[in-house]
Amino acid sequence: MEKILEVKNISKKYQNQNGEVIALENVNFRVNKGEFVSIIGPSGCGKSTLLSIIAGLEEKTIGEIYIEGEETTGISNKIGYMLQRDCLLEWRDILSNTMFGLEIKNNKNDESKKYVEELLKKYNLYEFKDKYPSELSGGMRQRVALIRTLAIKPKILLLDEAFSALDYQTRIIVTDDIYNILRKENITAIMVTHDISEAISMSDRVLVLSKRPGTIRDIHKIDFEIENRTPLNCRESPKFSKYFNTLWKELGVDD
Repeated sequence: MEKILEVKNISKKYQNQNGEVIALENVNFRVNKGEFVSIIGPSGCGKSTLLSIIAGLEEKTIGEIYIEGEETTGISNKIGYMLQRDCLLEWRDILSNTMFGLEIKNNKNDESKKYVEELLKKYNLYEFKDKYPSELSGGMRQRVALIRTLAIKPKILLLDEAFSALDYQTRIIVTDDIYNILRKENITAIMVTHDISEAISMSDRVLVLSKRPGTIRDIHKIDFEIENRTPLNCRESPKFSKYFNTLWKELGVDD
């Protein structure tokens, strides 16, 4: 498979009033094009910090980030980012919300607008383009947030606990929706989550970080051997509980 991202020897150190704190130490992994990779680990192990470093939102202390073979420093146009909250602008309608990232990058034009409208149609949101965020369900808002991110045509999507603000039932439905959209658009995804079930059901591989200073403890390949795989049918597979027990025990060592 074609490699799209390489994280090489990443370490992150902070200074606080008690001295130096090592958040991440010697983190190394690769992600292939079209892969869905999740990162899990104990609270405070540096998962979100690692994602922010990949996004270029936070400086690393040591190490390199390569995207499509080129070292990147700072924010890359090849990366999109989804946070816990959808961060939709309540005074803008849905269409203008999805165009917001393009406006920031000064890339709003007839061609990009047509692309966004096609995405809205493709994923059953076009009829709501003149509505406002307050008129949409939590799941629909998250799909709008995803389309806003896809509008800039990123090569890699980073998700930082992107579904944690949703109730359980909505979360299950939305993970299916988001997973299917990413597969259809062939977007590479890296997700940080506390939810082991979510990581297993959505991922091709799960990276387990150790307690702080966070480093890669293990990498688990997830293969359900299911045709037309979705997060929901993965949860129903007999292999699901085996993966869950393995990851649960591995995380428990750090408790």
